[in-house]
Amino acid sequence: MQPTFDEESRPLLRKIMERLASRQLASINILGHCLKYIGDLEVKITVASELNLWLRLFREAHALYREFGWQDLDTAVRDRIEAIPYPASRLEFGVQYYVTGVAERVAMQSYTESSCREFAAIARTYVEAAERRQEPTRFLEYCQDPANRPQAQQFFDRWVRIGLESLGKPGSRGDQRAVALGLRSKTSAELVAEYRERLEPFVERCGLTFSA
Repeated sequence: MQPTFDEESRPLLRKIMERLASRQLASINILGHCLKYIGDLEVKITVASELNLWLRLFREAHALYREFGWQDLDTAVRDRIEAIPYPASRLEFGVQYYVTGVAERVAMQSYTESSCREFAAIARTYVEAAERRQEPTRFLEYCQDPANRPQAQQFFDRWVRIGLESLGKPGSRGDQRAVALGLRSKTSAELVAEYRERLEPFVERCGLTFSA
């Protein structure tokens, strides 16, 4: 049965789903690419299992997108993800994995009670999976040497910027209407504030700062 929403809700929901898809396709591509950096078999299996989960959830989102009568979801967001870089090392992958995982959890938490019940169910699964991500031990250890912090700060800044961009544009009319219509529970400004708050303890332990 095709979900039904009014003329105002439909384009907003489409943008929301496409933003989710761009984040998740980027994550899927990065996870697949960065498996080569992981030498520990058990860790590799864990990351591969998460990659499999993201793929299955993307398939669910893709099917829901088509139920609304829209085009191929992969094609709709392909251009958006081309600008997202890949981590160039195991160290950078560690901070990317954690920092963007926090952004994903914050973003998807705001959709767990969405008026689009099918999308809310997908969001709840994302949140449960993202909550299992641990702080990157190797990156934390690297940051203990003050001489390493300039490089660590560069890695952190790169992926925090991408995490912030994924949370939407604060103050836009669409942002406010998405909340008013019950599509999500928080504005982009609230999501940005929560993201920074959740990252603050990690930033302090690393001896870094928020530049974004």
